Amino acid sequence: MKISILLLFLLITVTAKASPLTLQDALKTALDNDPAQQIYQAQQASLIAQGKFSATLADPMIKLGMANMPTDSFSLDSDPMTQLSVGISQQFNRGDTRNISQQGFNLQSEVAGFQGEDRRLMVKQTVRNLWFSILFIEKSKQLVTEKKRLFNSFYQDLSSQFSLGLADNEDLITAEIELGQFDEKIAKLKQQSLAYRSLLSEWIGALAYQALQTKVPDWAETLTYINASEALNYQHYSLLMNHPKVKALNQNVLVADSNVELAKQDYKPSFKVELGYGHRLSETDNGEPRADLLSGFLSMDIPLFTDQRQDQKMISAQHNKGQKQAEHRLLIRQLNAQLNAEIVNYQQLVSRQNRYQDSLLKQAKLHAQILEQSYQSNTRPFKEVIQAYIHELNLSIEYQQLYFDGLKSLTNIRYFQAL
Repeated sequence: MKISILLLFLLITVTAKASPLTLQDALKTALDNDPAQQIYQAQQASLIAQGKFSATLADPMIKLGMANMPTDSFSLDSDPMTQLSVGISQQFNRGDTRNISQQGFNLQSEVAGFQGEDRRLMVKQTVRNLWFSILFIEKSKQLVTEKKRLFNSFYQDLSSQFSLGLADNEDLITAEIELGQFDEKIAKLKQQSLAYRSLLSEWIGALAYQALQTKVPDWAETLTYINASEALNYQHYSLLMNHPKVKALNQNVLVADSNVELAKQDYKPSFKVELGYGHRLSETDNGEPRADLLSGFLSMDIPLFTDQRQDQKMISAQHNKGQKQAEHRLLIRQLNAQLNAEIVNYQQLVSRQNRYQDSLLKQAKLHAQILEQSYQSNTRPFKEVIQAYIHELNLSIEYQQLYFDGLKSLTNIRYFQAL
C-alpha cells in the first residue's frame, strides 16, 4: 500500500514538473519574491512612524532642586527664602508645525508606495521581455531542427545516389558541411537560450529552466489603445497621469508644498509653559511654618530678525517646490515621447510582419521548391538548392524575430499603461 502511494506521489511530481510554465505563473513568482517590495514597504512604514513621532509634543521636563540656601550656614530652615522646589515645563511647537510635519511624512510614505508600484511594473516588463526572447530562441531552434531534418533526407538520398554513381562527391560534401552548420546553429541557439534563462532565473529561480508555455497573450486592451492613439493626436497625458512613476513625482510636489507651509510656521512664536512649587522649611517668629510658594511662567520666542533664518528657509522651500513641479512636467513629456516612439515602433513591426507573411516567405518557399525540382531534373546545381532553403530558413527566423519584437513592444507599451 505504501509503495503504491509513493509511486502515485512520484507520478504526480513528474507530471507537475513536465507541465510547461505559463507566463502568468512566472509573473506571479517574480512579483511575490521580489525583495525590493520589502524595501518600499519598510520605507513606507518608517515614514508613517516618523510622522506620528513628529506630531507628538516634546516630553515634559521635570525640575528638582534647592533654592536660596544661605552660604554662611548651609542651613535649610534658617532663612525664610530657602526652599525645596519642584517644577514641570512643557515646550509647544510653532503654529501648526506638528500637524503639517505629520502630513509631510504621510505624503512621503505615499511616494514610497507609488515607487513600489512602479517597481512591480518594471519587474513585469523585464520578465515578459526575457520570456519572449526565450520563446524566440526556442522557435528558431525548432525551425533550424526542421530544416536540418530536410537536409538530412537530402544527404541520405545523395549518399544512396553516390553509392550508385549517380551523384557527385562535391554535392555529398556540401550536404555534410551544411549539416554540420545546422548543428552549430542549434548549439549557438542553445547557448543564447541558457543565457536568457539565466537572466530570467534572477526573478523566478530554477523555474526559468523549465519548458515554457508557447501560448502568447492577446492583450486586446493594449491593441485597442494603439489603434486609438492617432485619434488622441499622440497626446497621452490623461493615461500617463495615472502611472505610478508620475504619481510619485506629483506626490513629491505635494511634499514640497507641505515644506513651504512648514517654513511659514517658523514666522510664528513658540511657547514654553513652566510651573514650580517651593516648599519652605523655616518657621515664622511665632513658630509657625511658612507658606509654600507657587510660581508659573510663560516663555515665548519672537522671530523678529527673519532675513537670515526664516526668510532663507522659505526661499529654499519655494525653490524646491518649483524644482519638483518642473521635474513632474519634464517626466510627463519624456514618457509621452517614449510611448509615442514605442507605438510607432510596434506599428512598423506589424507592417513588416505582414510583408513577410504576404510575399517574402511565400516567394522564398516557392523558389526553394522550384530549384529542388530543377535539381532533380539535372538543370540546376545542388548548391543553389541549398542556398534557396537556407534563404527560406533565414527569412523564417527574421519573421519570428519581428513577431517577438512586436510582443516585446507591446510589453513596453503595457508598462506605460500600468498593466
